[in-house]
Amino acid sequence: MFIKPFKVKSQTQLKGSDRKKVRAELAQIFPLLTSEDLTKLIPNKEDVTLTKMHCYKGENVYVYMVQKDPAFFTVEKEKMIFPTVYTLWKYPNLMHTFTTHTPVIDVLLGGADLMLPGIITKGEMSPRSYGKFEKGFPVAVNTTENKAPVAVGTTAHSSMDMFMAARQGKGVNILHIFKDNLWAMGSKSLPPSLGIPDIMVENKVIEEERIDDKLRSESKNSEEVAGDPVEKIVDEVKDLNIDEVAGDKSEMAPDDDTAQEEIPQASGPEAMDKLLLHCFLKAWKTSAKKVEIPILTSNFYRLHMVPGCPDGSSLDIKKSSYKKLSKFLNAMAKNNIISVKEFPKGIENITFVNWDHEDIKNFIVDKEETTVKPVAKTENAFSPPVMEEVHQVSGDTISFYRANGYSKGDVLSTGDVRRVVTDYIKKNNLQKEGDKNVTLNPLLHEAVVNKKEGFKETLRWDEVFSRMLGKMSPAVRITREGAVPIIRKGKLDPIEIVVAKRTGNKKVTLVYNATMYGIDENEFAHQIQVGVAASTSVGPAENKPQGMTQVLIQGNQVAFIAKLLLETYKIPRKYIRGLELAQKKKK
Repeated sequence: MFIKPFKVKSQTQLKGSDRKKVRAELAQIFPLLTSEDLTKLIPNKEDVTLTKMHCYKGENVYVYMVQKDPAFFTVEKEKMIFPTVYTLWKYPNLMHTFTTHTPVIDVLLGGADLMLPGIITKGEMSPRSYGKFEKGFPVAVNTTENKAPVAVGTTAHSSMDMFMAARQGKGVNILHIFKDNLWAMGSKSLPPSLGIPDIMVENKVIEEERIDDKLRSESKNSEEVAGDPVEKIVDEVKDLNIDEVAGDKSEMAPDDDTAQEEIPQASGPEAMDKLLLHCFLKAWKTSAKKVEIPILTSNFYRLHMVPGCPDGSSLDIKKSSYKKLSKFLNAMAKNNIISVKEFPKGIENITFVNWDHEDIKNFIVDKEETTVKPVAKTENAFSPPVMEEVHQVSGDTISFYRANGYSKGDVLSTGDVRRVVTDYIKKNNLQKEGDKNVTLNPLLHEAVVNKKEGFKETLRWDEVFSRMLGKMSPAVRITREGAVPIIRKGKLDPIEIVVAKRTGNKKVTLVYNATMYGIDENEFAHQIQVGVAASTSVGPAENKPQGMTQVLIQGNQVAFIAKLLLETYKIPRKYIRGLELAQKKKK
């Protein structure tokens, strides 16, 4: 963002009240900061200026300058405050931090983003290797040689999506980096030496423990080889497979109706192949029995095959002869159990299941082989926004709320308004016990009585409350987990679904206002594309206000979009317009 020069549009000195607001926002975003830390970062007596600048890609950015050093910046579209490297050098633990190799920083300085292969993780890969966060989560980046952060950005994917990407693709969208033009606005100081990052120390300990375990294992094996030969023979006899020695089981003993199918144990490529097939067939008889087709192959493996693995065994595709999930599923496709297709390019989906195949029909599920409950689905990791209708301090109510500790533009819920009004009436003894009427003092009179009505001495309590709400400006507070609440003035526009006709009487479905509800339109379009096998695109909205975007889908796909919004994204039905446009099923 700041790799190329930017244009400074304005510089404004922050007033005392503005500094308080900034400190309050920082306290909400960065709870680790104490009141003393906040005062040091945004001091009362020293110069603090707000600089508005226009970056080369068209973004408008606001930078808080403290003693001629940029301390924080916020992107107009993001509505999120980010610390600069100068601030992170003072508070290195302020943000979730990724560690990368030192030479990668030179690549990032050239304008590149941080890719997943460049992020160092602790030990073996797991769903928690990167942490736990949503897409767009603010993070810092340091190097293997120094704990001091040298870059700031946002995650390109959620933590689970990063894990599922298998170290491929983008990891962090870099916004600001050491030695860029934002850094050059300040004192141009160098990063302090804060020691090696914790993750490097932990990885070193893990590696040392692994080497020690290997040495102990080798030492133990050598002792066993040199041990008593009689004991060795006894151990080998114990390890013998009776079936291999005695031949077919049916020749040795009569059939047993209660005999259960042998659970494959993962001890080699052949055993792992059997375990994969076992879990594959079991999935279609249990959790995937009513799954919607098509389904991503990665989701099928993660959500249906892995949870069905028998106790004491664990699936590891790399330990099988297939080595890759795609090869295993293609083998199943050759056996005519499933069909696998690649759409869009590079993304494989299971598009058909042959439920009449003998392998599926003859597979018997042993309910007792898996006692561990499967992990709850993380497929729908989207955190739905909480939308609350609130009221904004404005007009005639400003003086009343100012006397109660609020400022112009502050928002209150209906319950907060009721509490403030009730406390004020009780504090000033404006209502006699048993009397429903409230005496209006000058401040309350100004807030609830219109000038054209003239003077009113009293009003009923419920009328005072309803008039107060009516005098305040309506607004909506949108809150998402891990993000600063967004206040939108007026009523919130619903997600609008429209079916339009194009050349040749072809129908397309258009979706507007999805971003207002925290939905990533590109990801949303991809989910629709996979779900209905239709082409999609995201771009500027047609015949709509400038800056508005739309998601376009070929055909009438209202039914699928409605299900996606209601069930996956948990958007309340009252905030969706156009559900009635869904195609009616033919009888």
